[in-house]
Amino acid sequence: MNPLFGHAVEFVSDTVHRFYGGKEIDRVVERFADDFSWIGAGEIEFSTDSADIVSYLVERAPLAPPCDVSEEEFHLVNVTDRTCTVMGRYRVRTGAESGMVLEEHQRCSYELVDDGGSLKIRHVHVSNPYQAMKDEPYFPFEAGTQSYEYLQQLLREKTEMIDLITKNTNGGLKVSEDDDLYTFAYVNEGLAGLLGYTVDEFMEMSGGTAVGAVYPPDLENALSDVARCFASGPTYETEYRIRKKDGTLAWVLDSGRKVPLADGTVKINSVIMDITSRKTIEEELRLEQERYRVALRSVTDVLFEYEVETDTLVEFQRPEGATDENPLQERRIPCYSSRMKDGFWLVLEDFKRLPDLLEDGQTATFDVRRSSVEPGARQGWVRLHIMVVRDPAGKPVRVIGSWKDVTDEHSRIEELEDRARRDPLTKLYNQVAANDLVGSALADCLARGTGVLYVIDVDDFKTVNDTVGHLMGDDLLVEVARAIEGTFADNGGIAARVGGDEFLAFLPTADRDRAVEVSGDLSDAVRDIRVSGRRVTLSVGMAMVGEDGDSYELLFEAGDRALYRAKREGKDRTEFADGEQ
Repeated sequence: MNPLFGHAVEFVSDTVHRFYGGKEIDRVVERFADDFSWIGAGEIEFSTDSADIVSYLVERAPLAPPCDVSEEEFHLVNVTDRTCTVMGRYRVRTGAESGMVLEEHQRCSYELVDDGGSLKIRHVHVSNPYQAMKDEPYFPFEAGTQSYEYLQQLLREKTEMIDLITKNTNGGLKVSEDDDLYTFAYVNEGLAGLLGYTVDEFMEMSGGTAVGAVYPPDLENALSDVARCFASGPTYETEYRIRKKDGTLAWVLDSGRKVPLADGTVKINSVIMDITSRKTIEEELRLEQERYRVALRSVTDVLFEYEVETDTLVEFQRPEGATDENPLQERRIPCYSSRMKDGFWLVLEDFKRLPDLLEDGQTATFDVRRSSVEPGARQGWVRLHIMVVRDPAGKPVRVIGSWKDVTDEHSRIEELEDRARRDPLTKLYNQVAANDLVGSALADCLARGTGVLYVIDVDDFKTVNDTVGHLMGDDLLVEVARAIEGTFADNGGIAARVGGDEFLAFLPTADRDRAVEVSGDLSDAVRDIRVSGRRVTLSVGMAMVGEDGDSYELLFEAGDRALYRAKREGKDRTEFADGEQ
C-alpha cells in the first residue's frame, strides 16, 4: 500500500476539525487537488469547478459559528496505488460560546490522491442522515432553526439536571445583579427552604440583597473574598453564615459566576450549599488538633531551660521550615537575668511579675509582652508554660518550659473587644464604653478642677426619618457622628452614641470657657450638613465635673436636663446645667 495512505484517516479527521472547529478555511482549501469536486450537505452544494468551490467556501465559511466535532468514525477503503477513499461519520455541534444550539449528524466520503508525494483531496461528499434544517442551504454556514423536538430535549435535560442538583444536595440557587449589594434577581425555593423560609420570607429577611442575607460579623470577609475572586476572573467562592428562620445560624458555601447578557447587563449566577455539618466537623477537628498540639507542645513550641545557679537560659527550637525529623537547635544565653532587667526580650514590667506568678505553685501558664530587638518593630505577645524545679530544701534550681508567639491572638481579641465597645452604625463608643472612659478620668478631673460632659441631640430627627426615610436618617447620624468625633478628638476628648439621635462627648481638661469654644466648633462642624436642603442643627447640654456631679450618672443627668432646656428654648443652642451662659 502507498505509505501516504497510512495517514489518510488522520488526514481526513484533521481536515474536518480545521473546517468546523478551527475555522482554518485557507489551510483546508490548500489540500484540494486541481480537479477537486464537491457534493455538500445542502441541495445547492454540488460543483466540479475547483476554483468556484474554493471561492464559495472562503466567502461563506466566516458566516458559520465555531463547532465541536465528536463521535468520529472513519474507515479506509478502495485503496489503489495512487488513490484511496476515507468514509465515515461524526457529530458536529455549535460551540458553547456561539450562543446557539445547533447539532447535526453527518456522513462523508473523501477521495484522496497521491499528488507528487503529498496527500490531496480530489472529491468530498457530505450528507445528513435526516434533514433537521428546514430553511438552510448549508449547515453551519448560516444559523437556522434547530428542530423543535431537539430544543425540547435540551430543555428537559437542563431542567432535570437543575432538579437533580437542588434535590439531591443541601443547597439552592440565586441570581444577583452586579451592584454593590448584589441585589437578588431570583431566588429559588430550594435556597429559601434550606433556611426554613418561603421565598417571600427570605426576601423580606434579607432586604432583597445578598449582602443583607449575610450574618453581619461575616460580611466583611465575604465581600473581601468576592472582590478578590472577581479581580482575577468571572467566578467567586466564599463562606459565611446566614440566620435561619428558627434563629440558628447556618454556614453556607456561596459560589458563582458573572454572566454577561445580550442586552449588555451582567448577572451573577450562584449556587448556595449548606456546609454547617462540614464546619462542625472542622471545628471538632480544630479542637482535636489543639489538644494534639498541646500534647506535643515540646515539639512545636520553643523549649527552654533556665539554670538558676549559672544564670543561663538554653533555648531549643526547630528551624523554620524544618520537618519533625530535624533535630532542635540549641541557643545559650548567659547572664540572662541581668539582660532581662535591661529590657531584653520581655517588657521589664512583665519580667518583674514572674516571681509573683510562680508564687502559688510550681507550674504556671500566662501571657507576657515581648520587646522586639528589631528597631521599629511592634511589641508582641508570648504565652509561657513554666515549671519550677526545686531542691529538697524548696530552693529553685531550674526552670523549664516552652513559649509560643500569640501576638495575632491578642490582636484578634483586642479587635473584638474594640468592636464590642463601638456603636455598629456610627463606630463611636457606645454608652457602656463611655461610662467606663468618663468614670476612669473623673479623679484627675476633680483634682484639676476641669472636665465637661456634653449631651448632644439632633434637632427634629424624627421629622427626617418620617419624611426621607430611615436609611437617609442613618446616613445623617453617621455624618453627625463624624463631626462630633472630629471636633472632640481634636481637643483631646472622646465621643459616643448613647441611643437614637443622642450623642455624648467628654473633654477632661476643659474649663467653662473652653467648653463654650468647643461647642462653637461643633456648631461649625455640622453647619454644612443638610437633609433635603434643610440645615441640620444640634441642641447641647453641658455639665461641669465637680459643679454638677462627681460621677458619670450625675453628670449625664445634669447634661440631659440642660439639653432639654435648650430644646424648649428654641433648639440649635447650648445650655449649661446650672443655667448660666
